[in-house]
Amino acid sequence: MKAKKSITSFIALVFAVGFGAVSVSAETVILTISVNDAAERYYKVQEFMKEIQDSQQQAQERVATINEEGKALEQEYQELVEQASSDILTEEARNDAQEDARIKYQEIAQKQNELRQFAENVQRQLAARQGTQMSLFTKEIMEVVTEVSKERSASIVLDTSGISQNGMPSVISFDESIDITEEVIKRINADAPPAEEAASE
Repeated sequence: MKAKKSITSFIALVFAVGFGAVSVSAETVILTISVNDAAERYYKVQEFMKEIQDSQQQAQERVATINEEGKALEQEYQELVEQASSDILTEEARNDAQEDARIKYQEIAQKQNELRQFAENVQRQLAARQGTQMSLFTKEIMEVVTEVSKERSASIVLDTSGISQNGMPSVISFDESIDITEEVIKRINADAPPAEEAASE
């Protein structure tokens, strides 16, 4: 009877160990990360956005110059219009002023077109440049995310910075202990220049 009880205990122990092993192997490890936060604090992104800001500043200065040139042309045009309708000038002088005003008006139209084309080109070029670079930076971040997730044997990694179609967060709540944002940021900034690294902290 005692032997039978021992066998029963042994069988129970085997089942306990077996089911425990299955439970561990089937456990789903979930991690979270805010990709937006990682990107904003990535030193390469910060350096790049500074370059974009500098380019925008230069573009704004060029726009201001074109506007000033346009205003000068408009002033000259108004003066020619006044001359064309002046009773003091001879008819020939008025006709000359009228012709000059017509030409000046065309110059104004060309200047307006120059301004519009410049603004469109700058916007298109900066958008394309930013899209290309951010795709590369995101790829670099994702490589580190993959690295961390493999180290932690994660089954899935969720981006907490995402927004659903109805405007709600894609991940409503989560345990901060499973969030790897800080770890990813630390790794992507591992080779940052000292000054840039200090600024991001």
